[in-house]
Amino acid sequence: MERFSNTMSIRTIYFFFLLLFILFFLYQFLHISHLSYNSSSCQRKETPVHILIISSWRSGSSFVGQIFNHHDDVFYLFEPGHSIWMRFMHESVELLHYMVRDLLRSLFTCDVSSLKQYLPGGGQYISSMGFFAESRALCFPPACSAYIPSEGFDRHQCSHRCKNTTLDNVEKACRTYSHIVMKTVRILDLSVLLPLFRDPALDLRILHLVRDPRAVASSRKYFSLTTEDLIVLKGNNNNKKATTDEVMAKVCNAQVAINQVAKASGDTLNGRYMLIRYEDLVKEPILNVKQIFAFAGLKLNDELERWVFNVTHAEATQEKGFMTFSKKSSKVVQRWRTTLDFQKVKEIESKCEAAMDLFGYLPVRSVNDLKNMSVDLIL
Repeated sequence: MERFSNTMSIRTIYFFFLLLFILFFLYQFLHISHLSYNSSSCQRKETPVHILIISSWRSGSSFVGQIFNHHDDVFYLFEPGHSIWMRFMHESVELLHYMVRDLLRSLFTCDVSSLKQYLPGGGQYISSMGFFAESRALCFPPACSAYIPSEGFDRHQCSHRCKNTTLDNVEKACRTYSHIVMKTVRILDLSVLLPLFRDPALDLRILHLVRDPRAVASSRKYFSLTTEDLIVLKGNNNNKKATTDEVMAKVCNAQVAINQVAKASGDTLNGRYMLIRYEDLVKEPILNVKQIFAFAGLKLNDELERWVFNVTHAEATQEKGFMTFSKKSSKVVQRWRTTLDFQKVKEIESKCEAAMDLFGYLPVRSVNDLKNMSVDLIL
């Protein structure tokens, strides 16, 4: 009887330890799974959103870029591909596409090493970047310690105070933001970017901005784009002098092709491509900025909303220089109708017929229709 009692005690102890082992193993499994789930969730939250604004010259992309630039959660870079085009100005746009794409990919991951090779002097300071002061994030810590955020963003002060900031500080600043935004007018073929949408390191979204080709042609009259035009027409133009009509034709066709590639891409760009017209943005800025920010995963705060309203409703320009945004938007949209004659308008319409039809810009029927501002030429 005593032997039987001892045997039962041993079995009870064995069973008890077995139960403890099972419970311990179960706890460890659930605990590790819980940590893994939380870790992956945090990783998804920490992975930044990448926005690329694609447009053409004189279409308002700088203005759209500045809307993002004034948001506290955005790290914005203005035309990073400019340095490549200036370094290889005798190459064709088709060749430079791939160099710009690879640079964009590196910068979206906050890697500036590839940028340095295109900048004067090896890119030691951010002043070697063209238009660096257009980036609010490069004017404040941790990028630039010489500027106090409470003073507000002033590109002229930034250009003076932050010019000796090392380029490596760009990486430090970039990694502190939830959204990385860049704008470019140097991508004329969206298919070149498709590999970036399959890159697991990127959450890339394309904001495609278009503008009435006649307004673009009018604006080009006051802005020198000789180098850019020669690159755009490289291989298409036997003459060395590029004409506005030839450039407009290629740029317009490129905007149509970008939209067509986006539509044909299926799931690759599903929810990751947004088309917006400049005219819609400036006529109803708050509504359209809210839609743009919803696409980008951002919220429009009161301060930024006031800024957007002010720069689209001011009668007079408040500052001089490369970037001047404070204009009466309703007048800007119609200005081309007073600066282009009827014959020039018809030439642009002929070269850009497909773009006008696709994006909803109506042709002018007569001189009277051109000058009569009550005649709406936008669908």
